[in-house]
Amino acid sequence: MSTVIASILLAAPQPGDYDPSTGKGAEWGKAAPIGLLVILLLGVAFVFLVRSFTRQLKKVPDSFDPPEQAPAGPDETAAKVPVDAARVPATPDELPSDVGPATDDERPG
Repeated sequence: MSTVIASILLAAPQPGDYDPSTGKGAEWGKAAPIGLLVILLLGVAFVFLVRSFTRQLKKVPDSFDPPEQAPAGPDETAAKVPVDAARVPATPDELPSDVGPATDDERPG
């Protein structure tokens, strides 16, 4: 019980720590100028960040849905199939006519 009373008395403000007429401590209102500088720099950084986000959001399309296209007929579909030159043939039968099967000298390994 005595430790609780002692801690309450020690935690109470001491007579020299504050002005009894205002109730504020001796250090009240004496913020360092570096604090003002930090707050101003954060404000400037925030303004530039908002400007950058605004520019980037203007580049975003209104919708990410693919554009609707008219249905293609059977002739148009065959003409629009892209030829994938990087695709490796699954069998030797799929090789182009001007390319023969690889010889032992050409095979890696």
